[in-house]
Amino acid sequence: MAHSMNSSPINQQLSQQNKAIALRFAKAGWGTQANWQQVWDEMMAPDVVQHFNDFPDAVVGLDANKAFNQDLFTGFPQLKNTIENVVAEDDVVIYRSTLEGKQSGPFLGIPATNKTVKVNDFTMLKIKDGKINEWWYTTNLLSVMQQLGLAPDA
Repeated sequence: MAHSMNSSPINQQLSQQNKAIALRFAKAGWGTQANWQQVWDEMMAPDVVQHFNDFPDAVVGLDANKAFNQDLFTGFPQLKNTIENVVAEDDVVIYRSTLEGKQSGPFLGIPATNKTVKVNDFTMLKIKDGKINEWWYTTNLLSVMQQLGLAPDA
């Protein structure tokens, strides 16, 4: 998504508004924050669709997304999310983060290993009328499993 030199002021303003929404979601809506679910209630469309790591089925609906992500954060309750890059154009915002934390609870059905992982991830949000209505999230789950000692190193 290259930034157009001829982008109109209206599109630039929309891009900046959506970038602010995405950064609030990435920080205040991060699953280790105490009120993350309330932030999601404010920021997401009720029928939001999440595409997680190329899984074959999308997670559809706000409640399903909150439940799915609650399970992920249970495994890494102190997972640190450091935003590295952010790009916004019109109704789309993409950001890259570095995640680091210890798996001290169950994660994707795997009991706690008490091992620390560090990986990069990418999030792409589509924002309409100030609400996140679709998002794509990807990280290297194979690397996570290798760092947890659950998959052989390549």
